[in-house]
Amino acid sequence: MKFKEYLVSKGLTDEQATAVVDGMPEQKFYLASEEKLDERYDKLKQQKEQLDEQLTSNQTELNSLKESAKGNEELTQQLSELQSKFDESEKNSKVALAEKEKDFAIQLALKEANALDENIVLGLLDRETIKVTDSGLQGLNEQLEGLKDSKGFLFQSNTPPADPTPKITTAGNAQGGSNEPTDAFQAAANKFI
Repeated sequence: MKFKEYLVSKGLTDEQATAVVDGMPEQKFYLASEEKLDERYDKLKQQKEQLDEQLTSNQTELNSLKESAKGNEELTQQLSELQSKFDESEKNSKVALAEKEKDFAIQLALKEANALDENIVLGLLDRETIKVTDSGLQGLNEQLEGLKDSKGFLFQSNTPPADPTPKITTAGNAQGGSNEPTDAFQAAANKFI
């Protein structure tokens, strides 16, 4: 159940529920999936930096162990195997961190682009062409503009909707089909005139 549907089920009208949901980002109220996305992104970047430092430290220790193990073939072989495992682990963790960073950056950009359902829009994007750079996401804006043109219903419009109350007009005689007076006494008196 979406939050708007929940509000409607609690007695708010559809217009009131829409106003509440639309006003939430403005007041910095977020649902759990969107909550503090920019802060979570910053924390992820900090974790990445800490892991990079840890990897550098581990590599330094491994290099010093290699130096001390020279002459001992069995230990040297074990260190070589450990080095290859370490290199593979480092490569995998860097790829995973880069993907996480890319995911958070895209989700934040989709939130800023007023996507109504980030998961649907994310599924329509070609993630391979989107690159994370120091200046932001390269290749995302072009895809978003294309989606806004072809599937505009996936994005919240900044223009307020037209007056939602229907205008009902009647054509012809609004009082009914006869021109006779509706007062019974007047109708009887008209017969004698």
